[in-house]
Amino acid sequence: MSDSAVTDLLRAWKGGDSAAEAALVTALYPMLRELARGQLSRFPGARTLQATELVHEAYERLQRQHEVDWKDRGHFFATAATAIRCVLVDHLRQKSSQKRGGDVIRIELDALPATDFAAQTAAVDWLELDAALNALARINRDCVRVVEMRVFSGMSIEEVAEVTESSTATVVRRWRFARAWLAEQLSA
Repeated sequence: MSDSAVTDLLRAWKGGDSAAEAALVTALYPMLRELARGQLSRFPGARTLQATELVHEAYERLQRQHEVDWKDRGHFFATAATAIRCVLVDHLRQKSSQKRGGDVIRIELDALPATDFAAQTAAVDWLELDAALNALARINRDCVRVVEMRVFSGMSIEEVAEVTESSTATVVRRWRFARAWLAEQLSA
């Protein structure tokens, strides 16, 4: 399905067209499921969460966002990246609260897609990463959006630039700043 067709369906969905929503689900579900599968492979502690469950929960959160003025397919996937991040973090919080001390979920920074986070090899706690992203949002929300789109949606620099209506140079600067800032925060 072309980007313009997806954009038209997103706008119709916002307008309340249930047929457009059904067409969107059919067109975008396989892509969302692949995103979810990729995320779950990087979240070893989320083994109790299935890709289908992650997609459904993220989609439910997207459905509740009636105020979003969908621009295009990229905007949808950028918003989906945030929803996927929230579902995963909520799942990990719930899981870690089930036991005293919880199951600490750690991942190698090198396992994140297209990141080098200053080439660190130390493991990072995903809940700690979420807290660091929330702290970064107080400094620069745009940098957090870049991280979400790159890490949680697997978008390229060019795709992020298109969605954020920024130059690729700006996105690269935000990406570099975010990686360096997060590496510093997470190394402590």
